[in-house]
Amino acid sequence: MTSAHVPVLVVGGGLVGLSAALFLEYHGVPYVLVERRATPSPLPRSRGLHTRTGEMYRQVGLESRILATAATALKAGKFGGAWTGESVRTAEALDLSAFGASIAAGADPSPAQFVFVPQVQLEPVLAQAARERGGDLRFGTELVEFAQDADGVTAVLRDAAGARSPLRADYLIAADGAGSPIRAALGITGSELPPTHHYLNVFARTDLTGILDGRGFSQCEITGPRVRGLVLTKNNTDEWSFHIEYDPAVESPADWSDARCVDAIRAMIGAPGLGVQILARSAWDTGTFVADDYRRDRVFLVGDAAHRHAPWGGYGGNTGVADAHNLVWKLAATLHGTAGGALLDSYAAERRPRARIAVEQSRLGTDFRTRYGIRTRDNAGDLARRLDMSAVMTRYRYTSTAVLDTADRSPHVPALHGQTGTRLPHWWVDAGTWTLSTLDLCGPGFTLLIAGPAGAWREAAAKAQRDTGIDIAVHALPASDCAERAGLSEGQALLVRPDHHIAAGPDSGLTPAWLGEVLELVSDTRNARPVLA
Repeated sequence: MTSAHVPVLVVGGGLVGLSAALFLEYHGVPYVLVERRATPSPLPRSRGLHTRTGEMYRQVGLESRILATAATALKAGKFGGAWTGESVRTAEALDLSAFGASIAAGADPSPAQFVFVPQVQLEPVLAQAARERGGDLRFGTELVEFAQDADGVTAVLRDAAGARSPLRADYLIAADGAGSPIRAALGITGSELPPTHHYLNVFARTDLTGILDGRGFSQCEITGPRVRGLVLTKNNTDEWSFHIEYDPAVESPADWSDARCVDAIRAMIGAPGLGVQILARSAWDTGTFVADDYRRDRVFLVGDAAHRHAPWGGYGGNTGVADAHNLVWKLAATLHGTAGGALLDSYAAERRPRARIAVEQSRLGTDFRTRYGIRTRDNAGDLARRLDMSAVMTRYRYTSTAVLDTADRSPHVPALHGQTGTRLPHWWVDAGTWTLSTLDLCGPGFTLLIAGPAGAWREAAAKAQRDTGIDIAVHALPASDCAERAGLSEGQALLVRPDHHIAAGPDSGLTPAWLGEVLELVSDTRNARPVLA
């Protein structure tokens, strides 16, 4: 049977899989995305896009659409706040002023912002954008078999009617969730920590406006005598997620009928007669997992398939989108023949350490007050180990073959200041008609940012592009801005990868004469073999 061919097959149509599809389109790589569900999950799941994730969506032209969707997410009030008590009716708000100040103080300058937008509302936006841009999205289609050889992956797909069809792909991106059948088929193991809590996540419609009386919260910890758990806002009025804690030693989710869930929800609210309509439900726990390997030949794990987090801090989905952002430009370079196998190897080298840190930080947020930086008699040790959100998601350094080596290899930096391996610092650039972020100057190829007159750098970039085939955009910026924001002296430059991370700079010895060799080193061009025409 003859197989159709596509450069990349994406398996999984959730947040991370859809993001991978959009990044592939941005880099000019055709793909097929399959998702066994015919329709998206109605559960809200993740609710917030971190600032760094917003930068990635901004790069592919989705920022305004996502912000417009986010503006409709809440029907009343604003996002934020933490309450605790035996019920919503009797709960009291925690003082989060110090917590908010610490987040603001630790935030790195960015053209984007944190956005409250539940995953159930975000995924349709991503899917629609992917389809508008020519993406081949097949919901209701399941991967049932796959096999690898030296040149690619042969997959067998089954549609909703049960018809099977073969598909040949050069690479496969596994975004198929925490249970990842693909990971299991590859025999990839991982590091696990057992769950500390087990929950039923019951998404329900119930009007709390009368009980809230104009107030609101992001999370409310319920510590009642009958029910313990969490209440999370979806729209601040009549849609909420109720996370009901249960003990797996004595019962299972199957023991919880809808009627019992409704009774527990009313107890959590403190309103015995309140109307409650269950919209969706699932079970989850706070166990964590990080795969030992993110790659098996031509198959790559991203998102929950590679790492599973406790939800505290919202690191799971955001870390998964960053996985896709890191991987896709490397796949694109490999397929276009401007990179070799070492560049693809750098994916795991760069992203797996970030997952381990995000998992650790999410675990440290298990205690409700620790989650919000509030000191108690028992949490001093955990608070001391916590990193601020920017340190986890933005203010870090990659070390791999895809960046030049430097004397300082510490994974975290006190500030983003143009260090090799870190995300390019943001500042606003006057581009005449437009005001752009420095991040807006990056991608889909490499970018050379020069302090002051370009001079020899333009000649070096033109020669390097001819020699390597790698696209290099050259931008000369005011030397004073570069000195203040990135520590560059006049005539120095930063070579920035398509994912906003600095491949080389003055701290790694970048000079015009060495530019071409640097591109060859970080991209492994000597082992490149073009696949796409």
